[in-house]
Amino acid sequence: MSSKKGGPKHHQGQASLPGTKPRSAAGKPGENRQLPRKTGQQAKGPIPPEAPTGPAAEDRAATVIQCAFRQLLARKGLALRRQEHSEYLEQMEKLQKEAFLALVHQEREAARRQREKEEEAERRRQEERQRQARLLDAAFEGNLGEITAVLREVSGAGVSGPGGQRRGTGDPAWAQVDELLTGEGVGHDEAGMAQRRRRRVALLECEDPRGNTPLSEAAAGGQPLAIRLLAEQGASPNCKGAFGRTPLYRAAFGGHLEAVEMLLKLGADPRVYAEDGSTPEQVASLDAVASVLRSWDLSLTEAMLRNMEAERQRRVQEAEQHREAEAKRMNLEVQQLAKERQQCHKKLQQAYCELSRRTAEHDHCEQRRMGKAQLTLQAIKDAEAQVDRLRQEAQKAEERLAMARLELREQTQEATFLRYQDTNYVDAVNPDHLRPERIRLALLGALRYGKPLVFDLREVDLFPVVQQQLEAVQRGLAQELLSRRLLEQDRYLSLLWPTDGPEYGPTQFQEARLGQFRLFFVTKVPWPPAEQLQVLLPVHVQLPRGGL
Repeated sequence: MSSKKGGPKHHQGQASLPGTKPRSAAGKPGENRQLPRKTGQQAKGPIPPEAPTGPAAEDRAATVIQCAFRQLLARKGLALRRQEHSEYLEQMEKLQKEAFLALVHQEREAARRQREKEEEAERRRQEERQRQARLLDAAFEGNLGEITAVLREVSGAGVSGPGGQRRGTGDPAWAQVDELLTGEGVGHDEAGMAQRRRRRVALLECEDPRGNTPLSEAAAGGQPLAIRLLAEQGASPNCKGAFGRTPLYRAAFGGHLEAVEMLLKLGADPRVYAEDGSTPEQVASLDAVASVLRSWDLSLTEAMLRNMEAERQRRVQEAEQHREAEAKRMNLEVQQLAKERQQCHKKLQQAYCELSRRTAEHDHCEQRRMGKAQLTLQAIKDAEAQVDRLRQEAQKAEERLAMARLELREQTQEATFLRYQDTNYVDAVNPDHLRPERIRLALLGALRYGKPLVFDLREVDLFPVVQQQLEAVQRGLAQELLSRRLLEQDRYLSLLWPTDGPEYGPTQFQEARLGQFRLFFVTKVPWPPAEQLQVLLPVHVQLPRGGL
C-alpha cells in the first residue's frame, strides 16, 4: 500500500557489485521520469572533458628567473676560467722570462769566472816571463840582490842572499810573498818545502830565446859571485845552451878567468864538446884561461860530478815521492767524490719516489673530490723543485768526479801537450779524410818524418769509426797502432804498396824518426767514454784566450 502522506518519496537504491552495470529504475514503459535536481545547478546534459591549461604566471616567472640566473653563473664561470687562463699565461711568461734571465745570468757568471781564470793564468804567465827576464839580466850583470829577490818570489823566505846571509819571514816584503805561497797551498811542511825547491830549480833552469840559462848568462858576463849563488841554489854548471855551449865554454871564450875558476870548482866539466866539436880550452881567448883548463885536475871534476849525480838522484826520488803522495791524495779525493756522487744519486732517487707519491695523492684527491687539490698541487711543486735541485747537485758531482779522475790519470801517467803544427792531420768528420788510402798515406808520412798523427774527433764520438777505417787499411792495424807494436821489427813496412813512389821506400824510414812518432785523438767532448780512457792517455788541454 502506498502512503497517503505527502512529501518526497525516497527510492531505496541497490548496491552494485564491482564490474557490474547499474540497473535502471523500475517504471512503466514510455513513462517520463524526472531526474533529481542538484542543488544550485540545473543538469543540462553530459559534461565535456576539461581542456589542458598552460603554466601559471608564477611558474613562467620562476623559469625565466632560473634561466637568467644560470646564464649569469655560466658567464661568471666563463669569465673566471678566462681570467685563470690569462693569469696562467702571464705566470708562465713571467716564469719563462725569469728562467731565461737566470740562464743568461748563469752563463754570464760562468763566462766571467772563466775569463777571470784565463786572465789570472795569463797574468801569472806574464809575471813568470818577466821574472825570468829579470833573472837572466841580473845574472849577466852580476846583480846578486836582484837574483836573490827573484828567487824569493817563487820560494818565499829562507833563500840565501849575497855572502850567504839569509833573510827570514820577519822581513815584511818576503813575509808577503810567503803569505801568497801559503794561500796557494804551499806550506812549510816537508811537501811544501819540496814544492818550493822545485819552483826555485825550475826558475833557475829557465832559458832565453837562444836556450841559455841564468848561470850561462852569468858565465858569459864574467860574474863569479853570481855563478856561485846560482849554483848553490841548484843550477847546473854543465847545462848546454845555444849551439851546445856550456857555461864554461862561454866563460872561456869571453876570457873571464875568475868565472872559469869558479865554474871548475863547482863541477863544470872541461871535456864537454860544443856542437862544432870544440872544447872550452880550444876556444879560450886568453892563455891564462887555457892554462887553467889544461892544468885542472879532472879527478876533482869526477868527484863533483858524482856528488851532483847523487844530488840529482835525490831530487828525482824526492819528486817521485811527491808524485806518489799527490797521487794518493788525489785517489782519496776521487773516492770521496765517488761517495758524494752516490749519496746525491740516492737522494735524487728518494726525491723521485716522493714526487711519484705526491702525484698519486693528487690523483686520488681529484677522483674523490676531497677539496684538497691546492694542497696536493703545492706538494707536487715542492717535490719537483727538490728533484730539480738534487738533479743539478748530482750533475755537479758527476762533473767533479770526472775531472778528478782525469787529473788523477794525468798525475800518474806522463802527459804530452799537443800543438797542431808539424802534424799529419785527419778530420774524422770529413768523409774524404777517412778514406783508407788517405789514412794509410798519412800514417806512412808521420812514420817517415817522425811527426804526430792527429785524428780530430770534434764534438762527436767517432773513435769506433776511426778504428773501423784503420781496420779497412789493414787487419789488426788499430790494435798494433795503439800498442805501438807496428814500430817493432819493421812491421810498418807491410803498409807499403808496390805502386808507392820512391819517397816511401824502405830505406826512407829512419829509426830515430820512428821513435818520435806519436798518435793523438783530439775531441771536444768533456767526458770521453770509458772505453777510450782505458786504451788512451787522456790529456786535458786548456787553450789560451786567443786559441792555439
